[in-house]
Parts: sequence; structure tokens; C-alpha cells
Amino acid sequence: MSLPAAAPASRPRARSRYRGPGLYAFALPAALLFVVFIAYPILWVAGQSLYSKTASGQRIFVGLANYGAALTDPVFWTVVRNMVLWGAITIPLQMLIGGLLAYFIERHTHRLRGFFRTMFFLPVVTSVSVISLVWVQIYAPYYGIAQEYLKHLGIVMASSPIGDPATAIYALILVNVWQWTGFSMLMYIAGIANLPSEVLDAARIDGARGWRLAVHVIVPMLAPATKSLLLLGVIGTLQTFPIVHLMTGGGPNRASEVFGTFIFKQSFVIGDTGGGATLSVIVLAVALVLSLVQIVFLGARLAPARKEGA
Repeated sequence: MSLPAAAPASRPRARSRYRGPGLYAFALPAALLFVVFIAYPILWVAGQSLYSKTASGQRIFVGLANYGAALTDPVFWTVVRNMVLWGAITIPLQMLIGGLLAYFIERHTHRLRGFFRTMFFLPVVTSVSVISLVWVQIYAPYYGIAQEYLKHLGIVMASSPIGDPATAIYALILVNVWQWTGFSMLMYIAGIANLPSEVLDAARIDGARGWRLAVHVIVPMLAPATKSLLLLGVIGTLQTFPIVHLMTGGGPNRASEVFGTFIFKQSFVIGDTGGGATLSVIVLAVALVLSLVQIVFLGARLAPARKEGA
């Protein structure tokens, strides 16, 4: 008696290779949004940068003259200096303090973990106007909280730090670090929560404890979060506007001017729309260059993809 023949193995269905024009219809909404809300505004601003207004309000074509005027303006280079200081100080400090907070909260607090997370993240979701008002009072001479602490060191402030050209930009940087460190902390908390426990257990078996475990195992494994924070920090630096506009307005004597306040004044206070558009194009070019640099040195993908089941 012969056995029944085995059923033939089912072949996997061939993947569809349809490449008709119907596929492009799915990309049409995204393409339209890109053209209307990104491409067209950029081209319009670039076109405005080639024009200038006369005293009578007439627009005249000046070509690249606005760019030459911007690059030879001393205020422009003051703004560049302030932006470099802002990024070079705030980004590392926010990542360092945020990382330390995340490590101690996740590793050394248990019952109060939610409380500490909330308290350190609270400044991120607080209104910028409220933060500005509070810190103006903190910096106030003679009666501010900062002055009360400095009295114990024998220091009496004759003026507010945001009113002194030598310290205004650093006082604003301190406020920015205080406000956004909680965001860095949250990013690192998410990274620590996703660390594979088997790697940490293997490191402990090999004798890694305390700071050795943190520096040699945890920090390298948090590289995707660090890269993301670096990218977001550069973007946030170029977008800086509300805190400076509300606390100092770019003063005193342009000492705390940033690109956001500079463009605002050129476009809406002075009424030089061509100059404001020129500065906007320059900022866009700087952002593109910095993005390309980060892609080259950090990679286009911030976090490596993990295979399912791995």
C-alpha cells in the first residue's frame, strides 16, 4: 500500500511589482504640503532678500547688496558670537546635567521617582512669559533671590546681570539651561529604560560597578539619545527667540542679540523686510550646513534599527 504523495510546499506569493502612476497619488498630499508650506515660503523669502525699500516705501532690486551689508554689519558678528556661545554652553550643559539627573533618578530613587521626574521636567512645559517674569525678579539687584545668596559671599550687585552688557548673554544662557535640562533628562530616562538588561548584568559580572558601569557601559549605549539631543540642541539654538525677546529684547546695547531678535527688529521694528529676509536666508544656510555636518559625522540615522525578535 503506497503512502499518499506529500502536498507540494506552498510558494511565497510574489511581491507586486506594479509601478504605475497610481502609486504617485499617495505621495501627492505630502508633496503639496511641502510645496505650499516649505518650498514656496523659502523661495519667497529668498526673493525678498534681493530687494530693498527706499524712504518712500518703494521696492527696488538690489541683487546681493543686502548680503554684503549684512556681512559687514558689526551687529551681525555680535549675533554670531552670541549664537556660538549659546550653543557651545547650553548644549553640553543640558546633556551633562540631564544625563546625571536621569542616572540618579533611575538608579537611586524608587518611591519618589515620579516626583523627581515631574519636578525637573516642569520648567519645559511652563510658559516662557512666566519663566521670564520669575527670572527677571531673581536677577533683580538689592532684593532678588540671586542677590540674597551673593550677600553671603560679600558680593552686592549694583545692577541686574541681564542689564550689564558683559553678563547679559550668560545670564540668559543660565535661564535656558534651567528651562530645557528636564527635556534632556527625559530623553536619557527613556534611553536608560530601553537598555538591555543582559548587557548590564554581564558588565556587573565582569566587575563593572558605579561610575565604571556608567561611563564605560551606559554612556556608550546612550549614544543614540546623545546624537538626538545634539541635533535638537543645534536646531533650538538657531530658533532662540522668546526668552531673549521677553527678558532683554537683545540688549543692553545689542549684547544679548540673537538671530531671532535681530530678524524681528529688522523686519518689523525698522521695517527693512529685505534685510530681515537676508538674515533669514543666512540662518537657513547655516542650518543646512550644520545638518550636513551632523549627517556626515554622526550618521543620517540617529538610532540603529533593531530586528524583531532580537
